[in-house]
Amino acid sequence: MPLNSPTHFSTNHPSISMSLITIIGRGHSGTRAISNTLAASGVYMGEPLNGSWDLVPPQDMYDACRVFAKYVDWRGGLSWDWQRAFAAEPPPEFVRLIKSYLKSVLASNAEHKGWKIPETTLCFPWIHKLFPEAKYIFWIRNPRDCIIGNHVTDDMRHFGIDYPDTVDERERRAISWRYQYDLVKACAKPDQWIEVRLEDFVLKQDETLKRLETFLGFPLVKIPVKPEAVGRWLIDDQDTNTRTNYYDMFEPAMREYKYEMPAATASKTAAFTPNYEETKVPAYTLPELLRRNNGTVVENKEQWPARRAEILDVIASQQFGRMPTKQLPCRFTVVEEGEAFAGKARRQQLRVFFSDAPQPAMDLLVYSPKNASGPVPAFLGLNFHGNHTVAADPDIILAAGWYRNNADYGVSDNKANAASRGKATETWSAEYLVEQGFALATAYCGSIDPDVDDGFHNGVHPLFQAPGWTGRADDEWGTIGAWAWGLSRGLDAIEKLCPAIDAKRVAVIGHSRLGKTALWAGANDPRFAMIVSVQAGCGGGALARRRFGETIWRITTAFPHWFCQNYNRYQDAEATMPFDQHMLVALAAPRPLYISSAADDLWADPKGEFLALKNAEPAYALFGKNGLGRDVLPPLNTPIGDNIGYHLRPGKHAVTRYDWEAYVAFAKKHLG
Repeated sequence: MPLNSPTHFSTNHPSISMSLITIIGRGHSGTRAISNTLAASGVYMGEPLNGSWDLVPPQDMYDACRVFAKYVDWRGGLSWDWQRAFAAEPPPEFVRLIKSYLKSVLASNAEHKGWKIPETTLCFPWIHKLFPEAKYIFWIRNPRDCIIGNHVTDDMRHFGIDYPDTVDERERRAISWRYQYDLVKACAKPDQWIEVRLEDFVLKQDETLKRLETFLGFPLVKIPVKPEAVGRWLIDDQDTNTRTNYYDMFEPAMREYKYEMPAATASKTAAFTPNYEETKVPAYTLPELLRRNNGTVVENKEQWPARRAEILDVIASQQFGRMPTKQLPCRFTVVEEGEAFAGKARRQQLRVFFSDAPQPAMDLLVYSPKNASGPVPAFLGLNFHGNHTVAADPDIILAAGWYRNNADYGVSDNKANAASRGKATETWSAEYLVEQGFALATAYCGSIDPDVDDGFHNGVHPLFQAPGWTGRADDEWGTIGAWAWGLSRGLDAIEKLCPAIDAKRVAVIGHSRLGKTALWAGANDPRFAMIVSVQAGCGGGALARRRFGETIWRITTAFPHWFCQNYNRYQDAEATMPFDQHMLVALAAPRPLYISSAADDLWADPKGEFLALKNAEPAYALFGKNGLGRDVLPPLNTPIGDNIGYHLRPGKHAVTRYDWEAYVAFAKKHLG
């Protein structure tokens, strides 16, 4: 039995009988949220209180922590021994100091009373002995957020606790965080104990309040919360003037409390050296595209749907994650309409609400030819930096939400601004498409799910998470899956609100990570009449077994939120995959498919993209469809193929006017 259990409490210091609530949690863990909630709900929290809802003055509590520290032995490194403290009875000096600190609370006749100050955590074992019947709320926050700001407990020597020397202030805060985590974990849990994550209180407030009400036994007031309090480390990561906010010592706690583990540290990522030499490509054998799981080989188009379902299932479970089956009550509305491009185009700005709430929501920008004789074909894709970047059109709505900082787009505070209007004009070539008789529809990918490893607390993911969700299953979808799902909702909006577009002739398109998204959207939604993937590389259109340029290890350590967790199994083990990317692109069959590469974009492995298409040809042949028409990479600026198209152009990782000219020619051939 743990030495600090109530049955080992000394009769020399009998427990203080009272109805009490106390909150423990490291400084900057967001405990003011629960303290504020309790006070607003009629709990007397002592007086006076400071702006963080701490009971002050704190000096007696600080001194009590120093008394406790005399019973703690530092064993070097990140190891402390609390056995003397656990075995000891709280000495009279400690009891006197705590009673002095809590005098206003102890003297109160309030039905419900309590206190909050983070330093309580530093002497928690003895607080537990003094108040064994109290209700303890253990408040938890992602440690990466906790160490961004300074706190009085950062230097534990101030409270008598020794620790490893460091000149790194954030490492000092991390050590303090780890000490307090280890101390709480080393103690026996009180009889009345609840653990609450700040992130759940902010993002799932109603559900979390119900848990707390059940624990406390009385109703709680719902206070205003600030969603920006969650994931501050994401913004901090963008600041080149700050040190890291992640340390390996956080890992046990982050895993226990279901915080998604971060991408590789800068040093780990920097250690990756890509292979750009064909002579170093390992020998490999691709899984047979047409061989079914039972060993039989598909021989005709009638047998393809069963094989296709097997391929779709294995890629869902092992790479992108399974799409949720839950249907959301999506709503669609026209926000704005007008003319654009000197009267050549009709502009629509649609809003897709993913639930009954106003957020999350996606704004879909649509340009269509104004004087077309009938419904026209269209390209639908997601953009990286906001709809306002797609064209120099002052009427495009400047949407709210989180945007990645980017100096080229004038974004420095993770907010969209007018300085980036039209920055992606060539990338989308909207006016050119209208002139060629096509419509363009595009939405900002971050409005579906922000492109950050935030533990899936933002975007559409929470709309699908069951009550009590604590983290992803190994085959649960990630960000690319959510983006692909969002593209289908964009097609829903076109069907409902865009009579100028023939919804049966919509091509889905995307570049880079959004090129992977386009392939996955096309695989899951047969309504897309054509698929265009631009320089999608690893995890997209390039064969993984080649290990050329970016690899699965590199992409999953840098961007773990893109994929399901099962994909990590194939880090440096591509040969063990039950699929490869030729199977992903073959899911487009028999619909027209186009992939393009850039000669200088070796990171995306142009040859690997070409070979994926080449090895997808057997699926098209089942339908009597022709493929690329050649076995080796074509010359630069030479589009090839019939129902499967490909070109390699000079230049870098980007979408250019030349690319669009090739896509339009291919689309005119197949979509009319």
